Amino acid sequence: MAALSSLGIWQIQRGESKQAMLAQRQAAGKSPARDFLEVERGLDGATPAYGLRYTLTGRLDAHRQVLFDNQVRNERIGYHVWTPLVLANGRRVMVDRGWVPLGPGGRAEPPDPAAPAGEVTMKGVWRDLPRPGMRLGGDAACRLEGWPRVLNYPDIEQLRCQYEGDVANGLLLLDEADPRGFARNWQNQFEQMPPVRHFGYALQWFAMACAVAVIFVVLNLRRIR
Repeated sequence: MAALSSLGIWQIQRGESKQAMLAQRQAAGKSPARDFLEVERGLDGATPAYGLRYTLTGRLDAHRQVLFDNQVRNERIGYHVWTPLVLANGRRVMVDRGWVPLGPGGRAEPPDPAAPAGEVTMKGVWRDLPRPGMRLGGDAACRLEGWPRVLNYPDIEQLRCQYEGDVANGLLLLDEADPRGFARNWQNQFEQMPPVRHFGYALQWFAMACAVAVIFVVLNLRRIR
């Protein structure tokens, strides 16, 4: 019951987050992208916000990328490529450059996508790190070796332990028009899984939890009799 209820709560949180992001994306589309570093410094009293557009300038760390595992596009399994962008202050921001398929060698030989060298400026939408319904694996992600590193729903601590310096708590979705990324359609991603669908899934999880409770009560009443 606890597991099923937690999955229901997770779906509600995802639906609420997606509602907030859709509203913020609509508002952000009417204004220019803001400088991420200036916002982080708090020069205008703000902090990077979910769903708003930002500009970042730095150096892509192409040799230490993360592959976000188990991502499906057009019924094919692959990864989302998260490339660290190292800012002038040394802080890293993970940039989601889009989806790539499994390589010819499958999971035994994960792809190592190329990234531009030198200083680059990128724009995109800021979002929270994606979260699973139930997190498994503990600190195993911090003991991985070799690059790129394949991670499945890492939290911020699991990301930070991959690098020497600090990592911003969030993810930049690279603009779809930017040629330095891979297959991506962020808007279509929201349309395929609108907030109302998350709420529907939450109702199903709660209904299953109630069903377990009823079965538990019925079986134990029979034993008492």
